[in-house]
Amino acid sequence: MRKRCALISPLLALVAVLGAAPSEAGMRGHLSLGYARLFDVEDAPGGSLSVAGGLDFPIRGNFLIGGEVGFHLLGGRTLKDGSLVANLDYSLTELALLVHWEPTTLGPVGRLTIGPVLTSARADLSSSGGGIAFSDLAVEDVAPGFAVAVTLMQKKAAPVRAGVELGARTSYVPDDTWVVATARLAIHY
Repeated sequence: MRKRCALISPLLALVAVLGAAPSEAGMRGHLSLGYARLFDVEDAPGGSLSVAGGLDFPIRGNFLIGGEVGFHLLGGRTLKDGSLVANLDYSLTELALLVHWEPTTLGPVGRLTIGPVLTSARADLSSSGGGIAFSDLAVEDVAPGFAVAVTLMQKKAAPVRAGVELGARTSYVPDDTWVVATARLAIHY
């Protein structure tokens, strides 16, 4: 219980950032859609859909700060033990507080992103019978993590810019570490 209470403070800070009124310098936003894959988990599934959206606020020069909400369907796998069969479906939900840098001299790199995340890692077990044999593989944990990303996009100012975002998230799930790689189409407005 104490661990969950300690994680509520960053969540409240993120809600305050997302709920703040637009500044004179101009609030920006982004949406992204693509693919995510889970690594560093035994027999990890092949990956699936990844979506995210966020708001960014300019802070100084080419730097922005903002919040992001993301969801990753990571796929599933079938478990067998003799005549017992069950399915394990993986997903990760995240709330992030991110710092973005928009460099002017790194070729096609239009944005570099880094920051802490609060994740909800899930491996949901479903079975028509005998699921108890696999219950030790189910996961439902809230855990801290870290995110990095690089976005390849045009640098010229425009009302809407599209790019390719390549990223990684690490979630420090108890007794395990989930590493999720993403490749998404990102729309910045």
